[in-house]
Amino acid sequence: MTGDQAAVSAEQRINMSCGQTPLSPACLAAIGEQLAEPVYYAHYPEVEKETCLMLKQLMHTENGPMLMPGSAVYGLEAAMLGTVEAGDRVLTVQTGVFGRLLVELARFAGGDTTEIDLEEGQSVDPETIRRHLLSDPEIKQVALVHCETTTGTLNPIEAIGRMLKDEFPDVIYMVDCVSSFGGVEVRVDDWGIDLLVTTTQKCLNAPQGLAIVVASKKAWDKIENLRSAPRAMCLDLHSWRRYGMEGGAAMGYNMLEKGSVPRAQKPHPRDWPVHGPHASYTLVVGLHASLKAIMDEGPEQVYRRQYVASRAVHAALRALGLGIVAATEVSAAPVATRIALPDYLDANELNRILFEEHGIALSSLARIGTMGFMAVPEHVLRTISALEQVLKKMGWEVEEGAGVAAAREVFGRS
Repeated sequence: MTGDQAAVSAEQRINMSCGQTPLSPACLAAIGEQLAEPVYYAHYPEVEKETCLMLKQLMHTENGPMLMPGSAVYGLEAAMLGTVEAGDRVLTVQTGVFGRLLVELARFAGGDTTEIDLEEGQSVDPETIRRHLLSDPEIKQVALVHCETTTGTLNPIEAIGRMLKDEFPDVIYMVDCVSSFGGVEVRVDDWGIDLLVTTTQKCLNAPQGLAIVVASKKAWDKIENLRSAPRAMCLDLHSWRRYGMEGGAAMGYNMLEKGSVPRAQKPHPRDWPVHGPHASYTLVVGLHASLKAIMDEGPEQVYRRQYVASRAVHAALRALGLGIVAATEVSAAPVATRIALPDYLDANELNRILFEEHGIALSSLARIGTMGFMAVPEHVLRTISALEQVLKKMGWEVEEGAGVAAAREVFGRS
């Protein structure tokens, strides 16, 4: 450990990455309490019920969420396994690493993919999706990422969803909202989203380890009518429907009160094991506390705060003679910014110096997160100030204080 690194204590370090994000103070307090009773006592079901109701409110949906232990990829894979089978045509959008992941998961489920390739930093035009659907009536699903954190871009999922509802009502619409949910408004039912997958460790500032999946009636119809059930239990969405319908009764309460998932229309084609998957007490308690903090502040205020913080970062970068990878301000994500660095400035080296000498963690590729409760002037301005010093040390010509002044001006106007 260098002297500079030793000088930055653990208490002084801040996590300005794009996830896993710091845990909200409310979440930390909640998961720090001792478990006084097991999951099948009365307290946990009430916490899960309230958690699902808050999620439904934030998602603007009547469809009940499923809380699956596992990272976000577990939810994405479960959604694909549940709605894609051998030979199904899936249209995907190549936005970056996570757009590519949807391609691979669709193929893993047996689907044939058509990919819309975008230049780095671009978002997809709904008309491009429309043209692909018109030219290939066999496409059964459209899958894309809302916020591609590897480039800091946001895809127009509302416009795409409304177009699909109006013109292609039989196509399943799947959206990866892993990095956007809690940072950008999402209206599942109004926008015709059939499968939404998100997680806890991004804008919600809750512990990593829960995948959240919401399925529409159209998606459930597809899931129930697959020619063959997924060769899985914990990644089979039927398992979570069964948990929602039967798990509550076993614990002495009515899960249906929270609108978990709709009742199955016909029996599942496979026998069930004696014990199925189950939600995580501690992770759900932490998520409940984080969601409560968001609801107390007010979702619109939370979204606004993250938007302003990201625009302060953009202004600071321009003042430092740099820019962002996202092609336009309109397509730039309000929760993740990738710095456009010249070739001779190494992003890994920049990240290393920032962390070791200033105690500030960014994501790989020099990406700054403005997610959740970290999106405030205190943390953003400290990050920009440190960035100025590191850039100067690495040989970039910097006007001292220019980035901080530009960011302050954006915060002042807000």
